[in-house]
Amino acid sequence: MHIAIIGGGVTGLAAAYTLTKRGVKVTVFEKDQTLGGLASGFRTPSWDWPLEKTYHHFFTNDKAIIALAKELGMEQDLMILSPTTSVYWNNKQYPFDTPMTILKFPGIPFPDRLRMGITAAFMKINPFWQPLEHMTAKQVFLPLNGNAAWNTIWEPLLDAKFGPYAGDIAASWLWGRLYKRTPHLGYFRGGFSRFVEVLALAIQKQGGIIKTNTAITDIDRKKFDAILLTVPSRVAIKLITFPKDYTRQLLSIPHLWAQTLILETDKPLLEKTYWLNMNDRSFPFIAVVQHTNMIDKENYGGRHIAYIGNYLPDGHPYLTLTKEQLLKKFMPHLKKINAKFTILNSFLFTSPFAQPVHTTMYSTRAPKLETPVPHVYLANLDSIYPWDRETNYAVELGQRAAKKILSFDNP
Repeated sequence: MHIAIIGGGVTGLAAAYTLTKRGVKVTVFEKDQTLGGLASGFRTPSWDWPLEKTYHHFFTNDKAIIALAKELGMEQDLMILSPTTSVYWNNKQYPFDTPMTILKFPGIPFPDRLRMGITAAFMKINPFWQPLEHMTAKQVFLPLNGNAAWNTIWEPLLDAKFGPYAGDIAASWLWGRLYKRTPHLGYFRGGFSRFVEVLALAIQKQGGIIKTNTAITDIDRKKFDAILLTVPSRVAIKLITFPKDYTRQLLSIPHLWAQTLILETDKPLLEKTYWLNMNDRSFPFIAVVQHTNMIDKENYGGRHIAYIGNYLPDGHPYLTLTKEQLLKKFMPHLKKINAKFTILNSFLFTSPFAQPVHTTMYSTRAPKLETPVPHVYLANLDSIYPWDRETNYAVELGQRAAKKILSFDNP
């Protein structure tokens, strides 16, 4: 059996590893020079470690990626850290990641802070997300938490991330963010690029073939026993002729672009916080992630690294701006956070189809692994629900896709 995997992101690589481990012949095709997809990295001559183009970490309950890393012999490369998450409100930063810091937050009346804490605790122990998929986040969290909590915390964050879709986001998506979060975060020594590198080497050691810089525009299905598409759905429909109803289903899922402006500075933008949610919607970005408040700056030539993050719908004007134009727009707002830094270098990365929009009843629209075309499978971010776009679920999805392909060979 010979399997073609289109896309060398984490999902495609996890599938390739699982298949080659079972002795299956696999060829992975990746259009870019580097593997890893959204988890791919880059580096400058002064850095010892590569850096992800979009901010990455994993949670300590992310079983799939942790188990795979250990299987690959990377147990010593797993770093468990305790960075701080804060919210930006009323021109100040407030830690907002423990019950105590939530109770101390002055932007919400104390009774509503208690309601928030009780709601979060309930969501952490409630594994039943399906009923929440029928309702929007507002329909569930506004009555549970009160107007102040909704207006100050949840609504600004949903509006910042989903923009025109914010009012339609399913409560199950927000449940997933609360259910999965852990006090500690994980990272790989050497970055996620190191994880991708070790995974790719294991695939090749098991006989798999990986072809980078290889854009696929047409697939000769006769050459392969099965094809796994791990590319975005809107790319997949250009490679395979699917039935019209199935194509319409794939096209019915809206997506957002991910845009990160990465700053290399002499001093940190954020003194103590790793992740700062911008709850002030006058700011033109949704988060500042001070990577070197989680990972030692000495791995990056002693310089401080911060991501300025956004999710943007098609046609958003920021998508047409150069790095210099975007920085000019952001700089007055960054100076409000911290005026004492100098930019030494900057990088801009923009990725389409990075965030599927989880509206109500999303699971009825999300594509299954098997497509209507025999022996053609689809596994991408659209199939990850109710969770958000996490590398852990990319691993899990790739493993499930491999098992599905193996089941067709052994019905």
